[in-house]
Amino acid sequence: MPFIRLTGSPSERGRQQGSLLLRLILEGFARLRRSTTPEQWHRAKSMGAKSFARLRAVAPDLTAELEGLAEATRLDILDVYLLSCFEYFDEGQTGCTSVGLQTIDGIFVAQNWDAPACRSEELVTLVHEDPERPFVTIASAGTLGWVGLNGAGLAFVNNDLIVDKSHEGMPSLAIRRLMLATGSVDEALEVLRTNDHLAGRCFVIGDATGSLSAAEVSPSAGIADAACPVIRHTNHPLLPAIAVWEDIEAAAQFYPSSRERLRAAYRLPLESTQDIEALLRDRTGAPDAICKSASQREDTETVFSVIFDCRRREAMIALGRPDRAPYQRFRLDVRALA
Repeated sequence: MPFIRLTGSPSERGRQQGSLLLRLILEGFARLRRSTTPEQWHRAKSMGAKSFARLRAVAPDLTAELEGLAEATRLDILDVYLLSCFEYFDEGQTGCTSVGLQTIDGIFVAQNWDAPACRSEELVTLVHEDPERPFVTIASAGTLGWVGLNGAGLAFVNNDLIVDKSHEGMPSLAIRRLMLATGSVDEALEVLRTNDHLAGRCFVIGDATGSLSAAEVSPSAGIADAACPVIRHTNHPLLPAIAVWEDIEAAAQFYPSSRERLRAAYRLPLESTQDIEALLRDRTGAPDAICKSASQREDTETVFSVIFDCRRREAMIALGRPDRAPYQRFRLDVRALA
């Protein structure tokens, strides 16, 4: 997985990413175009134009970053933005297992991110050395990022949920970056509450002050959240306000291992960082395990695994299954904030 430091203004960081990852970004854009009909592309561009205008109003730094990407890749700005708007297309399913843990050493949030094996070729770790609030995100090249940790100690991971859908709203990846611009769980939850969502998600969110929360999203029901010292989550909603919206048949089709992974997670102790690592490496029920390999009924595997230490502003990242790939440690430089 490429590890890239980006410096300067938001637009400069966008240009740097576009230049360094030009081939991967153009290949990703070509794949997206091949996968859509002209009618689908026109509809996605129309939807994207509306949400991009709102994003420009609420997060000019974020749109400046996208404009820098567009300049470096010589793509239209909306084409670049649509790389982060997977909900506007036939959404590919990525089943995941996430945990959150409150300890005397602080808050930890972690995830095994499961997807088709080919997705690993798109992944990159991006360190934005923003002078006001640095952050790190794991992203597919040219996109806004799947998970992240910032210099204030705010971190999140995410699971897909199969609930209702909407055609009006902000793309999930844009919302995640708006969350990364905050400094606490409460502020991140407010971002979730004040944006319209396109599909179901669960976010496990922690911060350096010791707060930890699970927040589930449904376009119709909005946000339900619960503060817990220990969180285990897979790909179906656990909070009653969101669970009533679950499409149970579709969930069983897309994520047949979800409940098995959750049961496996509950059978394992979760009291320390060592327990988190052991849980994420667990192969109980393999191939459809927490540490997942592709199977006939569910063609996804653990493409990366991440553990965020909110107090220390540290990320542990493993590319591929963590039972076979070691975690690499990286700590954000927050000296400028001291």
